[in-house]
Amino acid sequence: MIKEAAAVFAEHMSVRRTFSTGVSRVVHSPAALPDAYEQAVKSVRVGRQLHGAGARAHFDQLGVYRLLSLVSDPDELHAFVRETLGDLASDAEPELVDLRRTLQVLLETNLNVAETARRLHFHYNTLRYRIGKLERMLGAFTEDAHLRLNLTLALHVLRMRGI
Repeated sequence: MIKEAAAVFAEHMSVRRTFSTGVSRVVHSPAALPDAYEQAVKSVRVGRQLHGAGARAHFDQLGVYRLLSLVSDPDELHAFVRETLGDLASDAEPELVDLRRTLQVLLETNLNVAETARRLHFHYNTLRYRIGKLERMLGAFTEDAHLRLNLTLALHVLRMRGI
């Protein structure tokens, strides 16, 4: 029985070397090694994007990022982000980046306005204003669970840039 495959890649070939490690699922035969290696490589890529240089990532512990890494067409992921987030998908304007961060924290706190305001150091009423602005841009995400899921996935894809 073969336990698992691992892929190790050097970050930079400069003076100090940093290595990232990706670990696949357990495999039971040599015939499964090519698939295991691909899982390990995907784990390295996702781990680097999420945790930086020197990351160690296990394929089974990547959560939704594992599923997103399996989408073979990165253009499709980017189109999904643009369609879902609209103007918030761009980093061109600092105000939009700030609104995107507000949306992200709001979704992370399960729409808890008080907790989001505390985390972002906003007054409660300022956050209510921002929620209204976000809903005008994106739709009624506070009432639509499917829209919240799409927005959350789009934000995860943005976090995975380069994959």
